[in-house]
Amino acid sequence: MDGAGGARAAAGGSPGSAGSLRSRRISKHLGDMKGGPSSWSDIPVELAGLVLCRLHAHVDRVRFAAVCKQWRSAMQQVALPPPLPLLAVKDGSGNFYSMPRGEPLRFPGCDNDIVMASGNWLVYNRLHGLLLVDPFSGATMTLPTTITLPTLPTIHLLDSMDLVVVKLIVCSPRLIAGLFKGGREFWLAVCQPGDSLWSAEKLPMSIFDIAFYKEKLYAISYTQDLFALDISVDDNTGDPQVALIGRVIRGGLVYLDHNILRALYLIESHGSLLMVRRSIFHKHFHGKGQIHTFAEPCEPELAVFEPDFGQSRWANAMALGDDQVLFLGTCSRAICMPQRDSQDKRVWFLDDYMRDLCDGETCTGADDMGVSKFSCPLPMISWKGQNRRAGAMWLFPSN
Repeated sequence: MDGAGGARAAAGGSPGSAGSLRSRRISKHLGDMKGGPSSWSDIPVELAGLVLCRLHAHVDRVRFAAVCKQWRSAMQQVALPPPLPLLAVKDGSGNFYSMPRGEPLRFPGCDNDIVMASGNWLVYNRLHGLLLVDPFSGATMTLPTTITLPTLPTIHLLDSMDLVVVKLIVCSPRLIAGLFKGGREFWLAVCQPGDSLWSAEKLPMSIFDIAFYKEKLYAISYTQDLFALDISVDDNTGDPQVALIGRVIRGGLVYLDHNILRALYLIESHGSLLMVRRSIFHKHFHGKGQIHTFAEPCEPELAVFEPDFGQSRWANAMALGDDQVLFLGTCSRAICMPQRDSQDKRVWFLDDYMRDLCDGETCTGADDMGVSKFSCPLPMISWKGQNRRAGAMWLFPSN
């Protein structure tokens, strides 16, 4: 494909559309270059930006920057939305799969012994504590191995069979939050990397998910109650502390139907905190934890809500933004991606519901707010969750 054809493929569109305007800009740049340097390394920054805006996979952006120093410099000058996540699976291969094509990738030194993922961090159990590794930059953080629980003795996480880490959030380089589960009880704890101890607060009921939003921590229960927790710093030690503010959204009565499994996710999108509710219809548990589901279109059902803090209730969010794609799992995130590039697949979720009980496939997708099964390039790998830890997780590269 020649240069002009390649540029049109990257930025095409119908007459009068934004894509057409981009095409005219590209044609102008190509016209300006006639009679001058013909090397691809000399493409203008604006043209490079138009190409980069259509590269949503992290690996494609890395390859773009690796072509030459001029392209690498151009990439540093262009403001880009965060790239799409990678899929990490505990299948023994050590592979990570790039969205959206499912291309397998490997990171040196990142074995398959992953506990979970948090943003751009992989979490491992090590003798000296929980180790966080950023496979993209090589940066590491070590977290405490002991936790002080109210009214209970200090517990060493690596020696405890009952207390497990359900989810970690890297709120900032100096603040880590964790959701812990012991039996039927849940705690939310905070620490600084390199500290020796977690500071914890007991939560009033079973918790599905947590989120860090506007300098506070939020926890969502199975009954859709939303709890807020405040973070402060000890004046004497400088260590972070967490305290329960209370229930800020009353979820109300939830009709319990044994034919329905429910998963709840907290996610920030366009500066708002959203609750995504996923209902999975199933017939029964069969064999060793396998769930047999009704055939489509019965499953799953997705609904999105936003909090009305003034009325202490959830309000329906009518639709996602045209440029938002949701990736749901133990670590969820909204990513900016123009609708023309997402092929109307606005929600991606991992089949990780009932993580402590069931096997599952890795990935399914949704057309906007209506769900349909479509051909997915990501591997459909069977996994076994243990201690509420999923066998598949999203890994979000830094921009």
